[in-house]
Amino acid sequence: MLRCFAAEIYDAVIVWMTSKWYAAVFQKLQDGDRILDIGIGTATALVKNKAALLERHLSVVGIDYEAAYVRKAEAVLKTADLWRTVPTGTPGYREGEFYCRVFERSIYDADLGLLCDDSSADPSKSGSDSTACTSIPDKLRFDAAYFSGSLTVMPDPVAALKAVAPLIKANTGRVFITQTFNKRPSPVTAFIKPLMKYLTTIDFGNLTTESDLERIIAEAQIFETLENSPIAGSLDTPIQTARLIVLRIKNVGSN
Repeated sequence: MLRCFAAEIYDAVIVWMTSKWYAAVFQKLQDGDRILDIGIGTATALVKNKAALLERHLSVVGIDYEAAYVRKAEAVLKTADLWRTVPTGTPGYREGEFYCRVFERSIYDADLGLLCDDSSADPSKSGSDSTACTSIPDKLRFDAAYFSGSLTVMPDPVAALKAVAPLIKANTGRVFITQTFNKRPSPVTAFIKPLMKYLTTIDFGNLTTESDLERIIAEAQIFETLENSPIAGSLDTPIQTARLIVLRIKNVGSN
C-alpha cells in the first residue's frame, strides 16, 4: 500500500530539507549553466526554486531509477510550466533546450551521453553504444552534475562519481553533493537507517560520515574537493549535519 503513495511520502518527508539544498547549489552555479540532476526524485524541491532557476537561466536534466518518482516529477514540472522548450532567443539557453526534463535512467547506464545533446531524438531510450559519453564534444557536456542526497544511496558510489566525469565539461565542470552526514559513527543508527525504507518507502542508504565520503572521493581518484561546508538553515544537530561538497576533475598530472 505504501508503494502506491511513494512519491507523496517522499515529498512529505524530504522536500522541506532538500529545497534548501537546491537553493544553496543554485547560488553556486554560473548563469546559463546546464545541470545533470542524479536522483532528482519528484522534482518538487527543484520547482520550489523555480524563480532562481529562471533568474540564473539554468536548465536541468534529471534522472532517477524510481518510476513513481519520475512520473510525479514529470507532472510537477509540467504544472510549473518548466517541461517545455525555452523560447527562441532567450539569453543563456541553446536552441531547442528545455528548462527541465526528467528520465527514468540510472547513472550506471552506458549511454548517458545522449542526455548531453539536445538534438537527440529520444534521449530517454537506452542504447548499446558504450562510447556515447566520451564521444560527446566538451561544449555539449553539462556544466554541473548534482547528487541531492543520492550519492551514498547508490549501490556503488565510487562508480557513480566516475560515471559523471565524461558527462561534465573537462576544465570547468563541477560536481555538487548535498547530504546529511553523521558527525560520528553510531552502531544503532547504522542498524536502523537501512531499515527505514520499509517504513517510509524512501531509501535513506547506510549511515555515512564525512570520512566515509572522503574515502569515496579518494577511491574515485579523479576529483579534488573545492568546498565542504554546512548548508545554512538546514539540518544541524549534535548527531547530524547537512553539508554541501563541490568537486572538480583533477588536472592531468595533479596529485
